[in-house]
Amino acid sequence: MKQPFIRRPKAMAALTGLVVAVGLTVIPAQASSTSVYEKPSSTGTIGNGAAPGGPVTREQVIARAKDWVKEAVPYSMERWWKDDATGGFYRQDCSGFVSMAWQLKESHTTQTLPSVANRLAGFDQLEAGDALDYPDAHAVLFGGWTDKAKGDFVYYSESRPGRPARKESANIHDSKIANHPRTAYIPLRYKKLTTTQAPAPIPAKPTAPAQPAPTATAAPSTPAKPKAKPKPKPSTTAAPSPKASTAAPAAPSVTEPPASTAPSPAITAARPNTSAPPPSGGCTPTVRISFWNWLFGF
Repeated sequence: MKQPFIRRPKAMAALTGLVVAVGLTVIPAQASSTSVYEKPSSTGTIGNGAAPGGPVTREQVIARAKDWVKEAVPYSMERWWKDDATGGFYRQDCSGFVSMAWQLKESHTTQTLPSVANRLAGFDQLEAGDALDYPDAHAVLFGGWTDKAKGDFVYYSESRPGRPARKESANIHDSKIANHPRTAYIPLRYKKLTTTQAPAPIPAKPTAPAQPAPTATAAPSTPAKPKAKPKPKPSTTAAPSPKASTAAPAAPSVTEPPASTAPSPAITAARPNTSAPPPSGGCTPTVRISFWNWLFGF
């Protein structure tokens, strides 16, 4: 009698190996890739907490592109990628790659990317973070000039199945860029692209206000002395000023004794022996004579 159970361990081992091999081929190589579509709800750590569709700097755009290159995100038109650095979900094709780098609200197509960007006047105006869009077929992210005088530059893109996101070099004068005609591309710049915020300027030291030039009649800067209060005028009834008078002092009033009617000896000697007239108006007294004495002289 056969003992089939002796062969069972080998059969089970072979079956287990087959299941594991099949499982490895079914499970996607990138665990962050999903076939379930969701609109981006985050811009990831590189977005610094900004909402999808908000402003983004050139440095952030390039950092987001480099993240997909580092993670070797595979090309797909039916799958979306989400990770902590760039947020998600973004479609894993060429236009989805540019949408991710610009942290848009959703994954645009090559036909709708111009609706969120401004067209540049020429290829020479391209700067890092801009895009080259061929509306009918392809889009790449402009990475910057390596030699602008010669036209050399780098770009990032998701290009075709079996080839993950990568960084490549090209020349702006080439007939083809990423296997598509150069003349078919439109240079685009995202409308909400901003420059790196400059550091706050150091406030200048305050300067003293300029002093006005002194005029010819300007007073000196020293403080003016207070005016002396006017002296009160002396009253008309007040005592005279103590200043010395230039006039000689008046002689004291002395009451003289009445003059004697008798002439002094000196006067008597000088005058004739007649009686002194009484004090009058100073006129000579009138002497009365008769008419006959006047007429005949006696």
